[in-house]
Amino acid sequence: MIFAYLLLYACILLYGASNLGIGVEEAAILFAKHDWLHHLTFWLYSRWPSELAVRLPVIFVTLFNIVLFWFVAKNYLKKPKDAMLATVIFSLLPAVLGSGVVVSKAPFILFFTLFFLLLYQNGLDLPLALALLFLDKAFAVLFLAAALYEIYAKKYKKAIVYGLFFALSLWLYGFEVGGRPKSYFLDTFAIFSAIFSPLVFLYYFYSLYRVGLKESKDIIWFVSATAFLFALILSFRQRIHIVDFAPFAVVGVVVMVRVFLRSFRVRLPKYRKKLRVAFWIVLCSLVLNDLALVLNGLLFDFLPPKSHFAYRYYLAKNLAKKLQDLKISCAYVKERSLARQLRFYHIDQCSTPTLSLRSFPNAIEWKIPLARGKSISVFVTYGNKISYPRAFAVPL
Repeated sequence: MIFAYLLLYACILLYGASNLGIGVEEAAILFAKHDWLHHLTFWLYSRWPSELAVRLPVIFVTLFNIVLFWFVAKNYLKKPKDAMLATVIFSLLPAVLGSGVVVSKAPFILFFTLFFLLLYQNGLDLPLALALLFLDKAFAVLFLAAALYEIYAKKYKKAIVYGLFFALSLWLYGFEVGGRPKSYFLDTFAIFSAIFSPLVFLYYFYSLYRVGLKESKDIIWFVSATAFLFALILSFRQRIHIVDFAPFAVVGVVVMVRVFLRSFRVRLPKYRKKLRVAFWIVLCSLVLNDLALVLNGLLFDFLPPKSHFAYRYYLAKNLAKKLQDLKISCAYVKERSLARQLRFYHIDQCSTPTLSLRSFPNAIEWKIPLARGKSISVFVTYGNKISYPRAFAVPL
């Protein structure tokens, strides 16, 4: 059953990845960063310069994550059907589905986290933890969670090891606390609500709270709760990078499912109706969130273009197509992020024409189509000494 579900899920990921233009963060990974993810995606881009090609690694890793989560859930829950239910809910989370169609380090962090949890059950976690120390700064959260769990389990020697890993991670990668102090607590809460979907997040939050107060806690609870609480604590001081916390938080879905099933099964059948109705309401809301992600172009019918979460993906791809149709292979783009996106489509930087998302003197306005009949303005000029081609005088 899991393999049939994986086939369906793979089709959804391939559809999303092949129909979405390159994003701002994806272009920054390709052309502005120099980490392991940059080297992987740039190697693919240099050979197969397409959106789908550079996104294939995250698609495959996301599919592997579903399998790994299924194994984790099988070890955590009593029945195979319970594990399958937890796996389906996990895979339908907007955070998991969304990160599976764009270039991001989140699926890779989640992969190693799930692999760590499987090895931890067999006492083989320390070698992997040592390797993760040198892979990415985000694993500091995992080390902190493991140290706290070892203290809770009264395994103090292992707690010291993970405490050292946590300290070394902060020393190797630093800990950003710069900038003017400002609370982003509500923003962070809203982001977590979005990556889980609002109703699922409410029950996730309740489950962590319930287990924390009334039940015995395990490594999975500590990983999920530490990521969630650490993110909230930091958000009192600064804006956080959610990708450094979300992969650890979503593993708590298995805790959430166990809490629900215990509450459901402890009741007599005639008293389960309300819980069953609540379950289907929450599941339907989750599916609706996923449909909005996969069929996001339809949202242009209801939102102003700049309020659409994916408008920059559409803008860069369609703007590049228009430039290529006009035989323009380079431009001076004032916005660095847009310049990187256009570079993906082989539109390089040069002195003319000048492009900007903001109006400036002597510029003419282009209307770049997005989707569903919606468009957005881009402003362009060749300068005073160079005349405009005829094509530039026509709104696009």
